[in-house]
This record gives sequence, structure tokens and C-alpha cells, in this order.
Amino acid sequence: MDDHVCVVLVEPEFSGNIGFIARVMMNFGFKNLILVNPKASLDDTAHIFASHAGSVLDEARIISSLDELVSEFDFIVGTTSKVGSDYNVLRIPITPRRLAEFLVDVEGKIAIMFGRESIGLTNKELALCDVIVSIPSSDVYPVLNVSHAVAIILYELFTYGLKRRGKTLKFREASRVEKEILLRYFDRILEAVDYPDYKRRIAQTIFRHVIGRSFISGREAHTLMGVFRSVLVKLGFSL
Repeated sequence: MDDHVCVVLVEPEFSGNIGFIARVMMNFGFKNLILVNPKASLDDTAHIFASHAGSVLDEARIISSLDELVSEFDFIVGTTSKVGSDYNVLRIPITPRRLAEFLVDVEGKIAIMFGRESIGLTNKELALCDVIVSIPSSDVYPVLNVSHAVAIILYELFTYGLKRRGKTLKFREASRVEKEILLRYFDRILEAVDYPDYKRRIAQTIFRHVIGRSFISGREAHTLMGVFRSVLVKLGFSL
């Protein structure tokens, strides 16, 4: 799993946390780290906290914006401690264990995105994600340190992978391009049926998250595309 899963830190603010995260990544067999517009540097403090995982820091990539991620990864996971409701669809999450159950069989490139220590990920950043993950915690103090959050999620991925080791039940996860085509067809259907503009953005977000949480295969995506094409043709709309 580690070769196609990447930990992404958005604007990390403390070099010590970056070092701790590198350490837990190596603890659970992950090595790919991307820093997006970091506010802290990979200095001596980061390497001290990384301990024997300095190689993760040495090989980390630094990029300027999240736009570069969208085209590179087939599946983007966002994390948040601020759980939403039916009226905040951007923050309706699954648990780390539920995520692990699905990702263990996915062969596409996966990014797991963690936000700033101060404010986490914004709604705009979460809107880029296929699925949102939140770690169940006490209402008294529900916000975890980002390095602890990374450790818990990677632990779930690692242990579930151990349970499935040696099995060959693999499928090809729908690629980013396939999912974007599917979402575009859905948008055209909303347009074709004159779905109200003020409801359209919510419908689009919900459909994106449904597709994300279902972890559809390439075959499933193509089947749905065929259905959507037929609907659009039937309604007299060009593709």
C-alpha cells in the first residue's frame, strides 16, 4: 500500500510535527510525503523529531498549491475534526477504519491530506476531496494534534493491510479522469432537467462524495457513464 499512498501536509506550521509525522510514516511503512506551501522548514528540529526516519524528510516534495495534486492523484482523502451535518455536506465523514477497508484493494494513486495545526483544512480544500475522514474522539476535546491524527489513520491502513496480506482480491480503482467525466455527465443531467441553480452546487458536492465513498472501479465508472450518456441523448442533449 505504501507505494501508492502519499501523506500530504497543507501549510504545516511546526517543524517538530513534520518530524513526528515522518517518524510515524516509517513506523507503518509509508514513505511518500508532500508539503504544500509549508510555513515551517525541514530544519534540525524536524530531523531530531523524525529520529531514524530522516530519509522521509530528505525525499519529501514541496509544492506551492493543491492544484498540482488534483491532476496527479486518482483519489484524494481529506481529514477534519469538524464533523458536519446534513446541511454541511462538505464535512460528512467516514472513520479511518472504514477508509482502510476500501483503500486496501485500491491500486490508483491516493493522497491523504492533513490541514494546518491552527485551522485544519478549509471548506474550499475539502471540496477537492473525494471522501472526508474524521477520527472519533471525546466531545470534551475532539481536536487531535496533526501528528497523532496521521498516526491513527496510518495505523488503521497498516493493520487492515496485514489482515488482507497474501490475498489477490484487487480491482482497478476508477482513475481521476474517469471520475471527472462521470461528474461532468452528472452536471449535464442537472442542467438538462433544469435543476435549480441554488441547489445544483450541493447536489454536485453530494454526488462527488457518494462516488468517493463508494470507491468505484473503472468498470463501474464506465457503466455509469454509459447510463448517463443514454439519459442525455434521450433528453436531446449533446455530450
